[in-house]
Amino acid sequence: MNKDSIIIFTAKAARKLLKSGFTIIDIKPDKNDIDGKRSVFVFEYTEELMEKLKEK
Repeated sequence: MNKDSIIIFTAKAARKLLKSGFTIIDIKPDKNDIDGKRSVFVFEYTEELMEKLKEK
């Protein structure tokens, strides 16, 4: 599997990843949000990021 980015849908999770030193690539509007108020956060894909996401 070859990925270069991963999308995070909550600001809380994105903030936690940023504080842990992971790199954010972009912030985009959430296309599934009818009101247009939510954003999604695009992070650089790394194995370390995947391990961090598996933690609770």
